[in-house]
Amino acid sequence: MLKTRILWLLVLLIGCKQSTDTTTTVQDEPNFTTTSPTTTGEKVSTKRLLHVVQRTHPFSKPEQPDYFRLLLRGDSITAGQVQFTITTREGTVIHNEVFQAADLEAALVNEMEKPAATTREREAFIIKRMEEFVQPADFVTPAIAANMPPDTAFVTLSYWNQLQERENTIGFKYLLGKEDGRLLVFDPEKKKAVRYGSFGG
Repeated sequence: MLKTRILWLLVLLIGCKQSTDTTTTVQDEPNFTTTSPTTTGEKVSTKRLLHVVQRTHPFSKPEQPDYFRLLLRGDSITAGQVQFTITTREGTVIHNEVFQAADLEAALVNEMEKPAATTREREAFIIKRMEEFVQPADFVTPAIAANMPPDTAFVTLSYWNQLQERENTIGFKYLLGKEDGRLLVFDPEKKKAVRYGSFGG
């Protein structure tokens, strides 16, 4: 009886252990769905889940990590759709964005040594971009440095100044396409991530 109880405890402990960094190529879809609205209003694909990447890093709160997750769905990797979400430890989705896998593939042209890439090379590059989408070097504190000039293309000047005054904000940067660099910061009043600037191009 004692051995049985010990065995059950070991099973429970193993089942409860979670990895902070997850990379998965799947055939059977896990429960990675969210119904929160996307930033562009685009519908999330319900096609087969092809690849999942998850990373954790402080963002909404300096003292606690959030979950950064990318899900690739579609009939193929190159024609797929990527859903990028940021979720707090409490389970609140603070960013939900959808873009095409082609937006990750676009930068391949900068690395090509021949006129055209094969389908396998294109697929490998998209997966590589997903793997490298969230890295420690992509985060900066504060989100807006004191000497950073205002960028009012996405926020008002007054809102920019408010963000700049918050010293504990964490900025996250990521690249879509060849030159579409985006900057996100968490807004505690709106309770979601907002785009406050761009880079590249």
